[in-house]
Amino acid sequence: MITQLLPTASGAQQLSSAEQEMYLNALTRGASPAAACGQLGVSVLDVLATIEKAEPFRKRLDQVNVLLSQNVAAALYRSAMEGSVSAQTFFLKNQPPPNWQPGDAGESTDDPFQKMTDDELLAFCRASGIDWPSETAAGTDSPAVAD
Repeated sequence: MITQLLPTASGAQQLSSAEQEMYLNALTRGASPAAACGQLGVSVLDVLATIEKAEPFRKRLDQVNVLLSQNVAAALYRSAMEGSVSAQTFFLKNQPPPNWQPGDAGESTDDPFQKMTDDELLAFCRASGIDWPSETAAGTDSPAVAD
């Protein structure tokens, strides 16, 4: 005899208003969708049915996802400002200052930052007016690991 772990799509039920709020609250506290379902005792299919049928819930879920993404962006920025060269590079590649946009290089796929050493990238950033913490040195992306 096979036991079904999840209800079929036809057996899915929409979350109540209270369950919707608790689900969204769990996500904002860092729970994965599956963990939030487990905390509430509802199935993932119930959440999917609610997303499909309840437009206000779908909109709020989109808003929560934007907030969560902003949390990650803030952590990336904080890491970059604390001296992580890889975070600095990633941030500048994805959020370059307006005057860094290449002119008429739209066809080129070359990335000048990829060719720079850590020292060159930091010198370029400093020349552009970005101040780094004084204890930051090139190549100090993370602490040394003892063998």
